[in-house]
Amino acid sequence: MRPSLPVGTILQNRYRVLSILGQGGFGRTYLAEDQGRFNERCALKELTPAQGGDYALDKSKELFQREAQILYQIQHPQIPQFRATFEQDQRLFLVQDYVEGQTYRELLDQRRAQGIAFSEEEVLQFMRQLLPVMAHIHSKGIVHRDIAPDNVILRQQDSKPVLIDFGVVKELATRFQTMTTGIVQPTTVGKPGYAPIEQMQTGKAYPSSDLYSLAVTAVVLLTGREPQELFDDSTMTWYWQRWVTVNPGFAQVLNRMLSYRPGDRYQSVSDVVQALQAAFNPVSPVHQPSVQMPVQPPPPPAAVYLAETPASAQIQPVQSHMQTRAVGQPRQPEVIPDPRSQPMIEEPRSSLWDDPLAIIALGIGLVVLTGLGSWLIMQAILRNQDFSNSLPTPTITP
Repeated sequence: MRPSLPVGTILQNRYRVLSILGQGGFGRTYLAEDQGRFNERCALKELTPAQGGDYALDKSKELFQREAQILYQIQHPQIPQFRATFEQDQRLFLVQDYVEGQTYRELLDQRRAQGIAFSEEEVLQFMRQLLPVMAHIHSKGIVHRDIAPDNVILRQQDSKPVLIDFGVVKELATRFQTMTTGIVQPTTVGKPGYAPIEQMQTGKAYPSSDLYSLAVTAVVLLTGREPQELFDDSTMTWYWQRWVTVNPGFAQVLNRMLSYRPGDRYQSVSDVVQALQAAFNPVSPVHQPSVQMPVQPPPPPAAVYLAETPASAQIQPVQSHMQTRAVGQPRQPEVIPDPRSQPMIEEPRSSLWDDPLAIIALGIGLVVLTGLGSWLIMQAILRNQDFSNSLPTPTITP
């Protein structure tokens, strides 16, 4: 491998190297200042093709540009944005946003020094925040290939996990070696203990491979121990539950993600999300109050359609064949009174004039009294006339 760039080197008259962030078999990662963006910090990823002549270099550039274009299409707030690519002095560079924060490896080392690890709640939140990021890259046909505590940063700005160092960049270095030497190189993408068997042996990676690596990262954070301490090579079995106790449903989800065979794992991020939802928020049956009903013949069986969920997330109801008996006094049926049989209670009247019947009765009374008075007056007049007629008429004698 060629020597690293000295601090202060300016590339493309724009990027000034500040320090080396990391180094591996595929190249180096530098911290740099982008003088074209007001000295904003960025990450420069260098890939150095093996020496093999101009033809090999041209092929490496072609492959590099094609793969970099795929990475450039990734747009997610929890993935550093790829900004540009360039070549200088037979070195290939990717320009990427720099993320301020600590990796989960650094955070775990700090907790180990204190004799503690991550709690179940912290790891569950870590997974729930990272699963949508994985779903996004998988939807574009991209597999990360190298999920591990070293490649996830807890961003200082908002305390969210950020996925860095895509394994496709390391895969490019492997292809460069193959093209320049003519020898098929075994893949070095993925960390031992974190990458599944199919990825380490054949170089093939699937969405379920990323889910496997995520589960290994989760149990490492939970236990504070490395994968080699949690996995038995002789029985191909994980024994991480010897060191920590978690929710049984959560443990079941992690164990399925850690399955040795790819076909036994969850095949997509959505499957894992549904399984976690079922583990921590199970749907409980709604209990209805018992009501005595007349015995009727049972209806014919109807077809029941279940949603397509993982086998571990389906809850099979347990049917009981025991006869149900009522305990205690029999419930008396409620008698609903007939509104027609209830006495009508009139509302109180505010005054006499609000009652039309009273007004009518009063009018009739007045008419009767008036008629009776008139009759009495007429009788009195007639009596006076009769009395006058009965008196003798005086005779005047001359």
